[in-house]
This record gives sequence, C-alpha cells and structure tokens, in this order.
Amino acid sequence: MHEIPQLLAEYDRARAYTDELWRDLTAEELHWRPEQNFSPIGWHLGHQAHVAHFMVRNLTAAEPSPAPDLDDLMDSANPEANRLPLPDPRRLAGFRATVGERVHARMNAIGAGDVGAPAQLKTIAQTLLMAIINHEYQHDPLDRRGTQPRPRPRPARRPHL
Repeated sequence: MHEIPQLLAEYDRARAYTDELWRDLTAEELHWRPEQNFSPIGWHLGHQAHVAHFMVRNLTAAEPSPAPDLDDLMDSANPEANRLPLPDPRRLAGFRATVGERVHARMNAIGAGDVGAPAQLKTIAQTLLMAIINHEYQHDPLDRRGTQPRPRPRPARRPHL
C-alpha cells in the first residue's frame, strides 16, 4: 500500500485537477442545472469536500464540521431538487481548501503516530485516502451528459498511483 505522504500528494493532484475544471466558471454556471433532478456542478464540488471531511472526522478524529450549515446541503441523501441554494464560488473554494487542510492535518498526525492505536489507524488512513482520491476524480463535474455549460479545453487526464 502507498504511504500517507504519497497519498496526500495524489489527493492534492486530484483536487488541483478538479479545480482546473471549475475555477473559471461563473456563479451562474456553478448553480445551473438543465432539469430539477440534476445536481448543479457546484453541488458536486461541495459534495467532494463534504465526503472527504465526513470520512476523516467520523472514522478517525470525531472533529467538528468546518461548515455545519453546508452539511445537509452537500449530503447525497438530500434529493437533487433540494440541492440549492449553493454557496458562492469563493465560499465553495474556501470550503474545499479548509477540508483539504483538515485531511492533511489528520492524516499527517496518523502517519506520524500522534494518535491512539497508530498502526491500526495508519491502515485505515491509507484506505480512506484512496477512497477520498477516487471520489475526487469520480465527480468530474463537466462530464455529466447535458450539464456542461459551455465547451472548454480539458486538462490532461489524472495520473494513476
């Protein structure tokens, strides 16, 4: 299995790849959906961060949410029709960045053995990071049929571990 620093580097590459796809979109484009039962692009971006922090806080640290007001909104149990209003692009970017920082902090603490049951948590952390990385890459927000707001160049495809 890959070591935590390698996995965190790949996590950062995954987030950078996703950010390359959306950073130049307007708030209107991030909130747009062609039908009521389609999730907006911005929802997918917040959902990626929500899942990453949910997994880390519930399975390793029991730390509070960085944005409790977004928890219900970004939960996939929330029906698509109820996935609005979304935060503005700046708040969305801030939420994603904060979650990235928390994932790094918690995983680095586990990797350094600064936790109870470090050997067991290291294996869990490695598995969690793989799941978080895959979830980040899975939701390429512009690939969903019918939801691409405008043609745009695609960045190079993601590297594989």
